Amino acid sequence: MDGIPPERTVTDSWPALHGRPVLRRTVAVGLVLCVSVAAALVVRGVNALTAGGTGRETDRDRAERLAGLHPSQHPGVGRFYVPVGAVYTHTSDGAPVAYLHYRLGGGRAPGLGDFLSAYDLPAPGPVAPLPADLLAALGGDEPAEAPELPDSPPPPVATPSPSATPTPAESPSPEATPVPESDDPLAEPADPADPAPVVAPAPDPVPDEPATPDEPTPDDPTPSPTWTPTPTPSPTALPTHTPTARRIYVATISGGLPGAADIYIRATG
Repeated sequence: MDGIPPERTVTDSWPALHGRPVLRRTVAVGLVLCVSVAAALVVRGVNALTAGGTGRETDRDRAERLAGLHPSQHPGVGRFYVPVGAVYTHTSDGAPVAYLHYRLGGGRAPGLGDFLSAYDLPAPGPVAPLPADLLAALGGDEPAEAPELPDSPPPPVATPSPSATPTPAESPSPEATPVPESDDPLAEPADPADPAPVVAPAPDPVPDEPATPDEPTPDDPTPSPTWTPTPTPSPTALPTHTPTARRIYVATISGGLPGAADIYIRATG
């Protein structure tokens, strides 16, 4: 038609491709491969940058962490449970509080026994009423009372290693020095069998100096005790994290499979 310009092709922009179909196909395949490789590198780079990040922490993560049941707090377990209900809020005085609800199907699925062993929790104890704020926060079909787990044992406290109490190390008592033979005519004669003592010349008189507290004085022949330093006690290893105050209730599901239970947790910081 008149007035409509002819459609431009690749050969019009690249005259070298005109009349060479093999070269055109080679260039087209090369361009497709370059675009595909570039897109794969971009995707790989984005995944590498985001894989190491923890992402945005949700209220469920905060509630699990406050209760001590977050997967990062139990890295050696190899499995973890996801709560069906989680509420993270604060009390009137600003203290954080978390409410969690786990539902275990039992049977072939992991049940109550596996849950307790995974998080190193004791067996349920006597029946106790559930806190009113837990019932209000979850707002489901929670029972009024359920068996409560006993309080977890307190974390180990760093105790100094036993060491000997400081005892004074007394210096050896001074030995008696030989006394030279006296010139007194009334003194008893020495035994001829004994060797003659060697008399050293008398030293020059030295003026008396004030005695220090650490040196024995002539009036006090007993030397003062010397205290020896004791090594600093080394504390034992501290726990990785201090458990928060939490209360755990276990309600078995009537008519359910063996191990089926509802677990309700209230934890405060």
